Amino acid sequence: MEKAISGVIATVFNKKNKSESKLNLLDEIQLIKLRLETVSANFESQSDPDLVEACIYEMKSLTARYRYLLREARNQGLTKSVDALEHTTHL
Repeated sequence: MEKAISGVIATVFNKKNKSESKLNLLDEIQLIKLRLETVSANFESQSDPDLVEACIYEMKSLTARYRYLLREARNQGLTKSVDALEHTTHL
């Protein structure tokens, strides 16, 4: 009986962890999008060549992270959520 109960508890926690993981993934995608928008705005206002270069590298880094997160979200079956996020981006 204890094994059955512990099996049910493990299943419930596993499902909870998976859904929390999916929410965290979507939250991180949103955060990266906001950071990209911020860096893009900073890029537009920079005149110093070093700061322009720093913005470019940061945008490249964030864009790579964004692509990775989108791929992970798709792999986890979050296709509809990912599609909605992609259509609201300015990238």
